[in-house]
Amino acid sequence: MGARRRFARDWWLLLVAQAISTTGTQITVVLLPAVAILAFGSGIGPATLLLVAEFLPAALLGPFGGVLIDRARLRSVLVSMDFVRACALLTAASAIGSGVRSVWILYVLAAVLGVASAVFDSAAETAIPQLVQDLDRANATRSGLLNLVRIAGPGLGGLIIAAASAQLALLLNAVTFLSSAVVIAAATAPALRAKAQMNGARPVHRQLSDAIGYLRKDLVLRRSLLGTATLNFAGSGIGALFFVYAYQQLLLRPGQVGLTMSAFSLGAVLGAAGSAWASRRLGTGLACAVCASVAAAALFLIPAAALGRPFEVLLAYQFLFGAAATAWATILLSLRQRRTEPAMLGRVSALINAVTVATVPFGAVAGTVLAETAGLTPAMLVLAVVAAATPAFYWTKGFRTAEPIR
Repeated sequence: MGARRRFARDWWLLLVAQAISTTGTQITVVLLPAVAILAFGSGIGPATLLLVAEFLPAALLGPFGGVLIDRARLRSVLVSMDFVRACALLTAASAIGSGVRSVWILYVLAAVLGVASAVFDSAAETAIPQLVQDLDRANATRSGLLNLVRIAGPGLGGLIIAAASAQLALLLNAVTFLSSAVVIAAATAPALRAKAQMNGARPVHRQLSDAIGYLRKDLVLRRSLLGTATLNFAGSGIGALFFVYAYQQLLLRPGQVGLTMSAFSLGAVLGAAGSAWASRRLGTGLACAVCASVAAAALFLIPAAALGRPFEVLLAYQFLFGAAATAWATILLSLRQRRTEPAMLGRVSALINAVTVATVPFGAVAGTVLAETAGLTPAMLVLAVVAAATPAFYWTKGFRTAEPIR
């Protein structure tokens, strides 16, 4: 009973640490572009490149972080990534305080934060199965809490920017990551403190090849990756165009657009809460297929909004997509954690997360090119059609009837 209570305590420490860390990450989403534009006087181009600077290095270097996760102590990896992010923010604040006004400081900062966040998230996903037995419930709780944080984080970032200088805003953001490190450092579970048993003498590229081969051999993991990449690519393209489409094409008011975003957040929280129920009721594989189908179908409501009653249609889209996509992602995470060998989970999680991250800039560029070539509404329709391919990976019998291996 004592060990079980201690593990429950460490699970909540991990959850709180990730919530604090995610708050810091969400603040940077608002903070870095604001510093570039307001403090440095940068234009749209340099500010947009911050997105590439954040996601591209994370996609390229994230898998190497997976090797680190499978080699080192999980608690050490989590604490180290928080310290790396805090130190990067403190260094940038010091440079700005010294009078440096180069946007390259922000590019380097975005890259460091992106890579460290990718490794931290993969390490947290790897740690969860070591601390809890009911993965479905644990991941549902985690997803719901992090979605609540994602609602509040950007608003908090806006308040910090409004009330403080660029230097002070960076310093305050560093405090979130230092706080996360302090919380997770208090965890005492042997699974978090023990060094992994992986053979560290093998070359890194061999260890990555092992993980790639593991993904290729497992039909369920392979199709979950392909489905995630397809939907995320299309969703990123739609996300890049959404505000222009809503304001210029549909002529919605800012208040109406804000309400649609709130509908997404509400749907996401409810989707996370219902994911464990859906998995138990339908089975893991079938629940993934159903949720992915609803999420993909919801995207067709975006071009349909051009036909009439755009506010109501987008409201329905945001709620349905938020609920279905969040439930789908949460169920997939539990499935991946159960099907992957513990010694391989860090690398597999890092590879899947790297592909997910890489689709963000590529999807955004593809959506922009489509809109410039064919127009906003046709671009939204094409991207919805691309997303519609996602359920095809899940409705085959091999995946639909899939259940966890362990």
